Amino acid sequence: MDQDTIWTLVGKKLNNEATPEELRQLHHLLMQPWADVYSIQILEAMWRQNPNKPPRFIPHKLQQKWDKLESRLETGNTDSDTFQSPANEAVPRIKNTKRRVIQALVAAACLVFALLSFFYWKNYSGNYNVKTYQVVAAGRNISKIVLPDGTKVWLNAGSEIFYKTNYGNGNREIRLTGEAFFDVVKDAEHPFIVNTASMRIKVLGTAFNVRSYANDNVSETSLIRGRIELITTTGPKQRIILKPAEKLTILNPKHNHNNKDEALITLSTLRTAKTDSLPSEAQWLENKLVFDNEYFDEVAKKMERWYGVSISFKNDDLKEKRFSGKFTTESLSTALEALRATSNFNFLIEYKEVIIY
Repeated sequence: MDQDTIWTLVGKKLNNEATPEELRQLHHLLMQPWADVYSIQILEAMWRQNPNKPPRFIPHKLQQKWDKLESRLETGNTDSDTFQSPANEAVPRIKNTKRRVIQALVAAACLVFALLSFFYWKNYSGNYNVKTYQVVAAGRNISKIVLPDGTKVWLNAGSEIFYKTNYGNGNREIRLTGEAFFDVVKDAEHPFIVNTASMRIKVLGTAFNVRSYANDNVSETSLIRGRIELITTTGPKQRIILKPAEKLTILNPKHNHNNKDEALITLSTLRTAKTDSLPSEAQWLENKLVFDNEYFDEVAKKMERWYGVSISFKNDDLKEKRFSGKFTTESLSTALEALRATSNFNFLIEYKEVIIY
């Protein structure tokens, strides 16, 4: 099989035994649509750890499913339907959509390749037979990776995941900091587990979004399809089963400085507008900045990651204001002007620092 050939050629390449013809053959095989789920860097790292265990490539039908999903994500409507400019003029509709989508896909492919440079080995708990992978979505970029079982993970800006080299031998377990969207390959014998600072999520095969940034006031899990079991790891432990279109929000106690009258854990229903293909909690996959009736301080954290700036408040009372909105290509100043048009506050932008007063 070609998969076995790839594994053999990777070993020859690492041992400096591959002929020029074999190196060309390896390059050709890795260009096949069923094999491009792993970069050569990842394959080499896997081979060094366990040369006798080749990875499982994504089956053709699964690849087709993801091609369809990614096409829907990449070509989703990007017009803002919530805010208008101060002059009451709607944001112009983007022209040449097809060409822009192609350009975006090319850029995304280059981005994923570049971000693989953040993939490296680390010792784990002193066990030199088990290492840990770390994958980072650097800066303001979104990164997409494929785990050894074919599960796809999209990482939002400033997020990272960790998983061991023995991933899949028992549980398929990872650790997340930040935000990620998961489409998990079903495997009843090997549950997929996501660990964050405030929750432990267990699934068999499903699609869901998790947001757990270290500096955010809340952590969220939003279930798109399937079924997940969630156990809280802060405060009194609770076991909760989420059904499709449900969202669980956990208020992080150490960040609850505003004494908001809210429960530590809340369960709500996802809302998807008729013009949207995804609920607001997952629209970052479509390169949209979306917030739905959220406090200003939470909105500010999202804007910090989106625009690469630092936002501070001169008046803490302003943090209590709530906003709903959606932005795509708007500049920072335009977005803030749109927010200001619906509420009473001022702002000052000085290079990459924003002051709200």
